[in-house]
Amino acid sequence: MDRARQLSHLPLTAKVVFLVALMGVISIATAIYTTVTMRGITDDYKALIDREAQSALHVSDAALLLGESSRLVYAVLTEQNENTMRGALVSLERLQAQFQAQIETTERLVPGDAGALRSIRDQAAQSFALAVRIVDAASRWRGDRALQIIHGEFEPTLRALQQAMNRQRDESTSRFQSASTRLGQLTSSTILNTALAVAGGLAVVIALSTWVAISQISRPIMLLTRHMERLTDRHYGDAITGTGRRDEVGTMAKALQVFRDSMQREDRLAVEVAASAEARRLSEQLVDLTGAIPGAVFQLRMDADGGHRFLFASEKAEDLQGLPAHELLRLQGPLHAAYGLPEAGQEPVREAFAHSLRTLEPLDFDVEVQRGERTRWIKTLATARALPGGAVLFNGVWLDVTEQRNQARALAQVAEEKATFLAVMSHEIRTPLNAILGLAQLALKEPLPPAQQDRVEKMFQAGRRLLGIVDDTLDFSKIDGGHLVLEHVPFDVEKLLDDLSDLFVHKAREKGLTLRIGMPDTVPRHLVGDPHRIAQILMNFVNNALKFTQAGEVAVALDAVAENGDGLLLRGTVRDTGIGLTAAQRDHLFQAFHQADATITRRFGGTGLGLAISRQLARRMGGETGVESTPGLGSTFWFTARVRRADTAAQEGLAARAGADGARAAPRRAPAALAGRRVLLVDDNELNRLVGTGLLEAGGLRVDTANDGVQAIDQLVRAPDGTYDAVLMDMQMPVMDGLTATRRLRAQARFATLPVIAMTANAAPQDIERTRSAGMDDHLSKPVLEGPLWAVLTRWLAPEAAAPAAATAALRAPEPVPDAGAVAALPVFDAAAVQELQDLLPADRLAALRERFIQDSEARMRRIARACTEADWPALREEAHEWGGTAGIFGLQRLGALTRVLEDAALQALAATRPQDADSSGDADAGVGAGGPPAAVLDATRTALAEGVAQLRAQALAAIGAAAAAGPHA
Repeated sequence: MDRARQLSHLPLTAKVVFLVALMGVISIATAIYTTVTMRGITDDYKALIDREAQSALHVSDAALLLGESSRLVYAVLTEQNENTMRGALVSLERLQAQFQAQIETTERLVPGDAGALRSIRDQAAQSFALAVRIVDAASRWRGDRALQIIHGEFEPTLRALQQAMNRQRDESTSRFQSASTRLGQLTSSTILNTALAVAGGLAVVIALSTWVAISQISRPIMLLTRHMERLTDRHYGDAITGTGRRDEVGTMAKALQVFRDSMQREDRLAVEVAASAEARRLSEQLVDLTGAIPGAVFQLRMDADGGHRFLFASEKAEDLQGLPAHELLRLQGPLHAAYGLPEAGQEPVREAFAHSLRTLEPLDFDVEVQRGERTRWIKTLATARALPGGAVLFNGVWLDVTEQRNQARALAQVAEEKATFLAVMSHEIRTPLNAILGLAQLALKEPLPPAQQDRVEKMFQAGRRLLGIVDDTLDFSKIDGGHLVLEHVPFDVEKLLDDLSDLFVHKAREKGLTLRIGMPDTVPRHLVGDPHRIAQILMNFVNNALKFTQAGEVAVALDAVAENGDGLLLRGTVRDTGIGLTAAQRDHLFQAFHQADATITRRFGGTGLGLAISRQLARRMGGETGVESTPGLGSTFWFTARVRRADTAAQEGLAARAGADGARAAPRRAPAALAGRRVLLVDDNELNRLVGTGLLEAGGLRVDTANDGVQAIDQLVRAPDGTYDAVLMDMQMPVMDGLTATRRLRAQARFATLPVIAMTANAAPQDIERTRSAGMDDHLSKPVLEGPLWAVLTRWLAPEAAAPAAATAALRAPEPVPDAGAVAALPVFDAAAVQELQDLLPADRLAALRERFIQDSEARMRRIARACTEADWPALREEAHEWGGTAGIFGLQRLGALTRVLEDAALQALAATRPQDADSSGDADAGVGAGGPPAAVLDATRTALAEGVAQLRAQALAAIGAAAAAGPHA
């Protein structure tokens, strides 16, 4: 792999030279091999020829010499000349010498045949010796002897010598042929090896060339070509291979990489140019849009240390903030400088931005600014987005909401005036209407002529109808103004239906109708919801059914049509056998001021609001209303409402309320068993003491009073045992509060069983628990009503006289701190509350208490305003707490609700400044704020006081008029 990588670094020329050189090396090696081998063969041939051939020739020559010597021997036998015969000996010696020379030469050529050649030489020497003997014998003319030697010795020796020489010659020839064959084979193998070497070398060179061409040239170039094609399609993510090579391909890859980078830069530049153009277009568009919207757009960066810088501000900023946009962008001073606020108005801006900086919640606040001689309200709306380093970017808008605030103030004033008008109208109508109804009832108690009896009854019925119209109008006004507040309290469904039956059974009987009311066993008896509004819908439906049904029956049913855990969808139906409705009449039936036809009001009366109110109430309770009807056969009106099952604690509370309802339903006169009992009333409010004393004395009880806990303990300690039958103790008092006083009383054995009853405006569950923990026996909530008062006193002072229904304390559900909408929905004055005092107290005493209350209220209003100005929250809480109890006694409902708002604001302010001084009984309402009550609450309190006092005095005048009109029957 490393060698291949190294090879890839070589230039193409080097690769080609390398391949050619390799081919040359292979060729040279093959040529050298062939040359060397063939030269060896040639040398071998030459040696073979020089050795074997020469040896064969020498042997042949020797054989010729031997033959010559044999011929010479035989020639001597026929020679007649002795000298010639003697000359033959010389020839034999010469031939023998030559023969020996040939054999010796052959021996030198063929050393391996030295043994055979020595044998030939020896035999030749013997043969020549015999030839000499033959010649010698012949020269002596002993031919016979010569023949004998020839035949007996010479010829056998000569034949043996010739055979030996033939063998030697044959062996030389054989060796020559064998060597020649071997050399021929070697030549063939050399030729084959040369051919194979050439072919193998070519194959290696071709394979290596192919590999180099594909892997080092073709494939990289193809990859680069593919990269180039991808680059033309703007695919820049592919990695370019071969950039690490040092050959021409690497050079091409690097060039392609540079080309890609150039294209990327060009594309980025094009994108940046396009983005710049788009940003310029958007900027121009943004400027145009910001110039078109009703406000000034801004972008603000704020660091964690409070440092800030405006990044953008539209041209309208100068109109709203008094500074041109370019000056805002250079602004380095405090943030409120952008608003042009004085020192006193800077805190809201700082707090709003600081809060959003911590929580990243959107900005939404209004500030009042002075622009020349004109006062304007500037609203700031902005989103907050966290930036690195703890900084926050605000993108927002400044809006001039001066006109909207003026309109809202005007609308609020109109709504307030509307509510006031409705309340005054209700009061002004109810006051004479109560007198009319009261006088009519008194007149009906006396025997009258039939004609007058009929007129008075019709007058009474008309008055009742008018009272219903007033109630419907007020309910519709509450719904229309969004001031209707629904309850979510436990209630008894069976009791609700029983009350409905009691209300309508007599009217049904008068018309000869059957009224059937029921529900299946599957419906839980105890539910949580708004029983008053459910009953109101049922009453509207039943009243309509009775009104439009002349014969037959009216059937009322409640059922649970859907369950989801503890939640239920309650369905109520009212079916009648009346005149029925057409489809056109049904379409508009639940619209306000709309009835089935124009004759309904004339024939049956009514405003057309009842069904519209019922639909709105059902929808507020998560349900709906509807009707199914056939003309001439009757109608079925239905509604649904979301409720839930009551838990065990709620059911126990229902049992307690059942006792309370029994107590309220009891006669307003105190039981005779309470007459003569002596109680100590402890309250720091003189007016509360006067009212409480009046109620108790009117019930036949003897009353002593104390201003605070210290006085109460002092009076109890100084009095003999058994002097007091009970103590009615306020909770919040100066010097010593009621809880501390009760604990000190319980610490003394003589007061261990003395009934101590809390009588306070603190009615929350935790307040009741605190009274129990301090040792108090029971609890009465202010304003104190006669029914609960007599029920509690009877239970502790005369238990044998307590009614079974009143066996449980008449405790009202604690009232939460109302919001602005709920306060505005409350009537300014409730005449029914004062009616109890009128029924109980003499007129002169009630008048004195009323004037005392009015004077005390005006003084408290001044003290409350001063406490708010001086931030004296303990004083504000004390004044509001005491005022709330007396306001409820005299029927000033809205004023009583506002005192709870003031008290709650004081609690929150105390919690923010000195949490340890704030009473835990007050639940903080985040809507009021921890800086005391808003100015609007004080203004509303003054208005409620003024209107309430006016209506209280008007009610007193109406009562005097009613008493005068009643004459001797009063």
